[in-house]
Amino acid sequence: MIICKSPFRVSLFGGGTDYQDFYKDNESFIIGTSINKYVYFSLRYRSEILNGENIISYTKKEIIDDATKTKNPLFKVILEKYKDKNKSIDLHYFSDIPARTGLGGSSSCCSCLVYAFHKLNKTIINKEQLAKISIDIERNILKEPGGIQDQIWSSYGGLNTIHIDKNGNFNVKPINISNEFKKELLNSMVLIYTQQQRNNHESANHNSMEDKKEILEISKNSYDLFLKEDIENIGKNIYTSWLVKKNLSKQISTPKANEIIEDCKNFGAYGSKLLGSGGCGFVLAICNEKTRTKIIEKYKNNILKFSFDFDGTSSIYEAYD
Repeated sequence: MIICKSPFRVSLFGGGTDYQDFYKDNESFIIGTSINKYVYFSLRYRSEILNGENIISYTKKEIIDDATKTKNPLFKVILEKYKDKNKSIDLHYFSDIPARTGLGGSSSCCSCLVYAFHKLNKTIINKEQLAKISIDIERNILKEPGGIQDQIWSSYGGLNTIHIDKNGNFNVKPINISNEFKKELLNSMVLIYTQQQRNNHESANHNSMEDKKEILEISKNSYDLFLKEDIENIGKNIYTSWLVKKNLSKQISTPKANEIIEDCKNFGAYGSKLLGSGGCGFVLAICNEKTRTKIIEKYKNNILKFSFDFDGTSSIYEAYD
């Protein structure tokens, strides 16, 4: 039996510049972190004395003779690639956060299941390999639109920068800040759930190159602010970047998200934005302690408590016959 977990992420700067149609000409620079909210998979090959059925459980439960006939497209690809064809399987998925809410959950799911199969099959995979395989599955095999940062966050974990060159090669580096500033940053962040989920990838289709160039420049400028440990101007850049990002697609913003962002601004937040490719999910606010208290008081039923994750995808239980 293998049980693995993979973290969700909070992208702070540079989102949208990790799309191939942008970085192939301009490169990409992203700042963000993974958080201690996870997707999990438990995975095992079933005993020979059991019948040959495969049990696959997620939002649905499938009991099927051939695991590769699952109705879940992501599971199907990974099962075809990694499952021992002579054995039946138990596969169970569960999560700390609802799907399609702008925190990179689909990529966390992909990374976690790929990693779990490597553990189950006793094969070695490092973080870079895991990220590249996950990118290939989601972007090339499944042809899902989007960027490549989410697969990197879920694989590596950490509070990092990601540089992507024109060929799609990436370099992940921890941000060189003090432990005190990490605590200050964490304590300044609030995640507010809009109670909205995206039903498709429509909001991921945004192609305004000039706006993305501006987002890239804000990201590079914000890196200097991290090195200066300037929380207030980091927050202001979060909001500036959000205003630019809204121009990428009409589907990015929603009335509910706009309402929450405006509330945060009126309460005195340094900055706030809707996370992910848009249309759903969580609003991030950066603020001082007094403002944070006001936001939590108003949205107390929709606040996601979290901390940073520094491990990335990992196993939490391994038992072999």
